[in-house]
Amino acid sequence: MSNKDVWIAFTKNRPLEGCGIDFDGCEFYFTDICVPIEATPDKLVALGDIIEMVKCSLEESRLELVDISMLVRYKNGEWKTNTDSFNDINALAVKAGQSGKIVLSSFRSEEIEELQTYRHSIIESDYE
Repeated sequence: MSNKDVWIAFTKNRPLEGCGIDFDGCEFYFTDICVPIEATPDKLVALGDIIEMVKCSLEESRLELVDISMLVRYKNGEWKTNTDSFNDINALAVKAGQSGKIVLSSFRSEEIEELQTYRHSIIESDYE
């Protein structure tokens, strides 16, 4: 990755009038949004700025942000995906970091979201 930190927002969103992804009439849709941020040692990351970028990105797709269930910093090598889904969060985060542009996963309906499970494990970096 370049000198961009990537933050991932796991979002719940409401379709607005004119939304093109309202494919099954759900009240809510879910997506993971990878947000690249300039990384400098002397600059603190403002989570409010990241959230505002998420909102603007969703508004372009005519979606209203309802909730962010999790907002985490991505570090390459610390994430493992156990799925055959084309929404590999690692690939999406790397793409965001390299391009410097916000990258969204595909949108999921409420029914599909209920089938998704995210589990996070912490491992010491010097652990063999």
